[in-house]
Amino acid sequence: MTERADFDREVRVAIARSIRERGAIPTMHDVARALGREAPDVDASFARMIEGHVFIPREGSHEIHAYDPFCTDPTAFRVSAGGRDWSAICGWDALGVPPALGASGTIDARCGDCDEPLHIVVGRDGSATAESGTLLQIGVPAREFWTNIRFT
Repeated sequence: MTERADFDREVRVAIARSIRERGAIPTMHDVARALGREAPDVDASFARMIEGHVFIPREGSHEIHAYDPFCTDPTAFRVSAGGRDWSAICGWDALGVPPALGASGTIDARCGDCDEPLHIVVGRDGSATAESGTLLQIGVPAREFWTNIRFT
């Protein structure tokens, strides 16, 4: 690995550690402080990760909006897992939060068609159970997610 790739890996580990330990996606400055590095170094790493589709940035910024399956802002996909409440940007990501934490959990959302409340139980292995008739529809093929990630 190159020095740059090694540093980017350290940054990814710091992000994951912050999510697990603090229950929050860190800012660039949080990561810089955690690693004892300068913010411009972390900003350059974030830019490379954005280019590589490692995370979804906030619009007009290199700060993290979503580090899949976690989202920085409250959304319609609320997940309880690992003793904390989380947000995911979509149903697909919501299903990934509990297993990403090595925990079981629940998802509370509303049907995008009829607005009925949905409650889904997710096992730490990613298995999911819900009321009969609950269906997750992905409107965009996975190969096209990054064509317009904000729409997806």
